Amino acid sequence: MKLVTSPQISEIDTYAKNNLSLPMEELIARAGRAVANAVRARVQSGGRVVILAGRGNNGADGYAAALELIKEYEVVVYDVLKAGQKSEAGRSFLEAFCAAGGKLLPLTEEEEARMDLGSADCIVDAIFGTGLRGEIPDNLRRLAKAVKAAVSAQKIAVDVPLGVNADDGSVTEDAIYVGATVELSFVKVGILSYPARSFVGDIVLDDLGLPIAELEQVFSFPNRLIEKKWVRDHLPKREENSHKGTFGSLMMITGSETYRGAAALSMESALRGGVGLLRYYGTPALCKELAARFPETIYEKTAATEVLSSEEIASLCEASKKHAATLVGCGSGQSEGLEALVRALMDTEGGPLVLDADAINALALHREEGVAAIKAAKRTVILTPHPMEFSRLSGYTISKVQHHRIESARAFAKECGCILVLKGAGTLVTDGDVLYINHTGSSALAKAGSGDVLAGFLASLVASGAKPIHASALAPYFHGRAADTLAKEFSSFGVIPSDLPMQIARELSTFQNAAEEI
Repeated sequence: MKLVTSPQISEIDTYAKNNLSLPMEELIARAGRAVANAVRARVQSGGRVVILAGRGNNGADGYAAALELIKEYEVVVYDVLKAGQKSEAGRSFLEAFCAAGGKLLPLTEEEEARMDLGSADCIVDAIFGTGLRGEIPDNLRRLAKAVKAAVSAQKIAVDVPLGVNADDGSVTEDAIYVGATVELSFVKVGILSYPARSFVGDIVLDDLGLPIAELEQVFSFPNRLIEKKWVRDHLPKREENSHKGTFGSLMMITGSETYRGAAALSMESALRGGVGLLRYYGTPALCKELAARFPETIYEKTAATEVLSSEEIASLCEASKKHAATLVGCGSGQSEGLEALVRALMDTEGGPLVLDADAINALALHREEGVAAIKAAKRTVILTPHPMEFSRLSGYTISKVQHHRIESARAFAKECGCILVLKGAGTLVTDGDVLYINHTGSSALAKAGSGDVLAGFLASLVASGAKPIHASALAPYFHGRAADTLAKEFSSFGVIPSDLPMQIARELSTFQNAAEEI
């Protein structure tokens, strides 16, 4: 699903008006019907509907919805900004609503608003939509509190709830929660990212009858939700006339004496992910232990990463050149030795380098130098941090990372020229230009080891031929989908990371064998 920003939706509106012979009045009428239908789906006829209308296009949609509903409901519209409608098209719906006997009121004082909103069966937020930037104006904070206090009312937002940023997914302190958000023409990118996703409720998309295919040809859409059709189109094809070399070779430097399981989890996930050949580099003890479980892997004995000599690091870099992709860091143990290895690998030409967990933490030991090394890397670098790891490496506060996920991820990836997979609810994947948002997964993944599975699978996809940015988006989709399926059987409490690799393989099967309708 293609997603849009606020500037894009303004451009699309202008294009529709100028090139599609669709007057603004018609677009507003269609939007009003979409909002009215959302109300009808949630509130019985005869109920009390309060519409909070602003002065821009969002408010105009609110007036159009009021006109649609006036014969079926008790409708009251508040002119929130006491400014009517700034556009001629918007004023026509305001006037038509009043001419039909509609009740239009200015915004009341706090106590009166609370009492009035408290008796509503439904409250429609048509105040700003995508037009609000920054904090809610002081004069509307009391209104926001009154809306939140009306706990028995159904709440519906037009495009974006009050206090939610449509572009970066951030929310203000007084942002309101709604049960449904009516998205007009396209879904706004910010509402699918947390924390905003928690505020928008059900997403109801109405394309307003626009020729979406034509718009997709005219406009660029660098932001998208990872969905089944996209996954089907970008999952690497596996021809029958192929061999292990067809699907690439993956070099893994993972695990440690302390975190032995991380190596096993990432290895099984990589093997289940389809790579043709997997070569593991680790201590003799780890190689022996892993070989007993995974005889498919080739094992190369090395010193522990924290005590690697410069000669051994050089040898590992030479080996990395011969592989389609290299994965480093899952449970490797944070050390200056690992930092030296990761920097040397980035300074070596070769296939994409996937850096997870301790590889990222190692770069953060000397953050400025680590970031500079990523920028200067001679190969594609894919980072797979959770928010705390990303905070350490980027220098952003954890609050900024969590509350401005899109902005933080895109800015860092753009600055460093890397691919960033920012894990967490609604995992984000970006190279600074394109952005993918994942919607699969749940708290079933909130367990140590889940990230090792993701990194192994992602590296396997890269090694077997998927474009790095596509592999980085496919991996969290299947990883989350596997957890969702398992949770149906074991609950989100009972899923463990070692369940995931086999289930990822099953999920891949549903696409490869077309066992489900895509």
